[in-house]
Formats: sequence, C-alpha cells, structure tokens
Amino acid sequence: MNTTVALAALALGAISLTLFVVSLRRLLNRQSEVVVTMLQRYDDRLATFAQSLNDALTSLPAHEAPSLSLGDDAEPVMRTLELAVAGTAADGAVALVTGSSGAPVVATIGLSEAETHHIARMGFPDYRGARAIEVAFSGDIDAPDGSPAIRAGLVLPLLGEDVPHSLLSVLTRESKRRFSEDDVTTLTEIVARTRPAITRALNLREPDVVPELDLLTSLYDRRSFEAILEREISRARAAHRPLFLLLVDVERLTTLNAQIGRLAADGALLVVAERLRAHVDRLDYTFRLVGGRFGVVRLGGTADDANELFASLQRLFDTEPVGEAGFISLSAGIVALLPHDDAASLAERADTALADAKRARRGSVANGN
Repeated sequence: MNTTVALAALALGAISLTLFVVSLRRLLNRQSEVVVTMLQRYDDRLATFAQSLNDALTSLPAHEAPSLSLGDDAEPVMRTLELAVAGTAADGAVALVTGSSGAPVVATIGLSEAETHHIARMGFPDYRGARAIEVAFSGDIDAPDGSPAIRAGLVLPLLGEDVPHSLLSVLTRESKRRFSEDDVTTLTEIVARTRPAITRALNLREPDVVPELDLLTSLYDRRSFEAILEREISRARAAHRPLFLLLVDVERLTTLNAQIGRLAADGALLVVAERLRAHVDRLDYTFRLVGGRFGVVRLGGTADDANELFASLQRLFDTEPVGEAGFISLSAGIVALLPHDDAASLAERADTALADAKRARRGSVANGN
C-alpha cells in the first residue's frame, strides 16, 4: 500500500514537473515571438524613416558655389571696381558682400590670391556713421610678380546703410600714398551711380565659404577650384571673353616619393607651386588639385598665351633642378571654354588633354578640342 502511494506521488510529481517545463517553454517562446515582432516593427519603421530622409535630402536644391551671379548684365560689380581704380588711381580694388549664411562673396581686380584671401578674412569694418575708412597693412602679403605689397586702402559701404555687411575698397601699393577727401567723394559718386545696377543684378544665392588655401602650397585647394571655375565661366560669358583652363602635372611623382621620401617630395611640390605662382598673370587663379596636379584658370588672352605660360614654366624646370628631386618634368593639358561647357565638362576636357600629353611623351603639352 505504501509503495503504491509513493509511486503515485512520484508519478504526479513527474507530471507536474513536465507540465511546468512545457508551460515555461511556451511562455519563453511567446516572449521571443513578441520580441521578434517588436524588432521587426522597429526595423520597418527605421527603414521607412531612412527612406523618407533620403527622399527629403534628394529633393533639396544642389549646393551652390560662392558666386556673384549677375544674370545677363555685363558685370556691374566688376565695372564698379574698374571705375573705382581709375577714379582714384589705385592699384587694385575689392568688393565684399555678406550672403544669407554670413559668408562673404568676393570680387577683385589687381590683387593676388594671397591679398584677396587676406582681405576677405579681415571681414567688414564698423563704419560708425563714417562715409569711408582708411586702413593700413603691415607686413608683406604675397603680391603679384614684380609688385610691392599693398600698403593702404580706402573702404566704404557698397550696398548702403540698410545692408551693413558690404564694402568696396580701393588699395594702393605706394607706402606714402594717403587717400584724400576727393577720393572719398569719387568713390561715393561711383557707388551711388552703380548701386542700382548691382542691386538688380546681384543674386546672392546660398554662398559657400571664402575659397580655402591648400595647406602645403598656399594655392587655392580642390574645393575652391570647382567654385571659382563655375564663377569665372559665368563672368567670361557675361563679358564675352575667352577663358582657358590649364592642368599641369608633375611627372612620376610616385617614383619621386619612393626615391627621396615624402617630405622631400612635398618640398619639391612647394617649389613647383612657387614657380607656377611667379609665372601666372596677376589675374589668373592657381590651384593645387591633388598630389602633383595643379590648375590655372585664365580669363581673357589667347590660346598662344596659355601655351606660352606652360612653355616658360617648363623651360625653367629644364634648366634649374629642384633640391633632392633634381630636374622635374611637367606635362600639361590646355582647353578653351566652349559654348556648351560647364565647369565639369571643361575640367573633364582638360583632364583628357593632359592624359593625351602624358601618353605622347614626358614633358609635353596637349590642347583639347
């Protein structure tokens, strides 16, 4: 009897344990299903959000380069600068206007890249009711080849008191030059005459930052190349002037790095940049694009002028070695702006011309079609 009761109790205990285990498994499986369902819903919602975000970003307008977009008008800003230089017998001039993001848009004549960059970085003066302000420059900012550094400038608002973040400045390279009250009156009259045309034509689209300089060479960098090329194409078409793009490449840069080391090769690239800067016209824009590739944007002139620029540069490298690198060979591709070109197609044609030159032989130049 006792044995029967004990066996029955054991059987009931086993059945109870089995039922507990089965219930626990069902509970865990149910929780797992709930977790999986929640995670699936989370993934679906995340995917939906990501797609919505991508669609929103895709629908945004393309980011515009910094520009003085002047429509069909024949460059009222540049014309104002020309009148200002002629009216005050100055050596150069600059116009700065602040766009909606706070970054300045710049136009200059008669100034080097370094001078333009320096003045743009200075920002806008506090006029405090003054008609104009005279400023002085200390030190020697890199000037166009053969010219002394800028020494003084006369600054006044370009777009009037209701747009305080703007300026027009004329600059002199004469150390003893002082701008007079007559100069102030002349600039004021010029601005008064040209301001309506500037206001009508100047379309401040979302501006980019002031063009940045390459850290190694202090030439404009790759990002600046794309922005400035777009702007100069617009200016060339508005003024009905030719535009040329030169791409210059240092031959066998990889081999040079292996032979003399990265630091020494960077020193050679710095020499290339300095010689290029010394050979270009003061109104040209020069860039370091990537590695040993450099660019020059030239507004005006002829194809012969562009070819002579490279020829004179190559002659210099053929006769003067560059430190540990020795004699350096350069190749170039040169193209002229065509009616159907935008910045991308012009740069692509120049790159194709450069590739043709490098395939032909070392140290050669090719003109693109």
